[in-house]
Amino acid sequence: MVPPGSAPWLVGVVCRPESVAAFAATARTSRFIDLLEVRVDLFDTPDVAACAEACARVEATGTPVLVTVRLAAEGGRWTRPDAERLPLYRAAVACASWVDVEAASVIARDVTALARAAGRTSVVSHHDFARTPPLPELERLVAACEAAGADVPKLATRVATDADRDALFALLATRAGRVCVIGMGAPELRLELPARGSRLAYGYIDAATAPGQLSAAEMDARLAAASPAYAAKRAARLTRA
Repeated sequence: MVPPGSAPWLVGVVCRPESVAAFAATARTSRFIDLLEVRVDLFDTPDVAACAEACARVEATGTPVLVTVRLAAEGGRWTRPDAERLPLYRAAVACASWVDVEAASVIARDVTALARAAGRTSVVSHHDFARTPPLPELERLVAACEAAGADVPKLATRVATDADRDALFALLATRAGRVCVIGMGAPELRLELPARGSRLAYGYIDAATAPGQLSAAEMDARLAAASPAYAAKRAARLTRA
């Protein structure tokens, strides 16, 4: 689990099984991400079995894996009944140490219970592609993620105005180091929010999976310039390598 209050973690996102296998073959010393997100919902056939062995190999080298099976209503491609994802999450906790499920999902508590029983970390998320709600509503959304069993609550909202930015910064001001906050549609916030305390920063490895998402390599370089805490963590990692 990400230690509260520490430097942001860089999440590298892959959306193809072969990308997981390629990452597993990459030398540990040449990796710059902290967490590998595997978007199973974006596979041609959404099945954890297609990447389970590679996920286990990545985990064995010390890089944790996050498995996500995102609902279409929240930006993913899963359109079958929600409950049919539960076997995929059950398979995920057998080969990966993190999972991500939406707070609004009918299986959210089931997924976090599976993760907790297996000693895994749960991201419970909320995505709003239309707007950024005002601060009181953002606070309620974080509370809903926590109530569903989140170790890391994650909010991703559409940013269109200065008031939207201010609301996200205000949320972080009281929860820095304890939540992941993403401002979609405002590329500069991909860096500013982690620099101000958002727990996770996402960058793609094989293909962008969200509006305004930068590559993981570009995120690594830019975060090192924007966040002294991340830069220090990065330097320590390179020294160990």
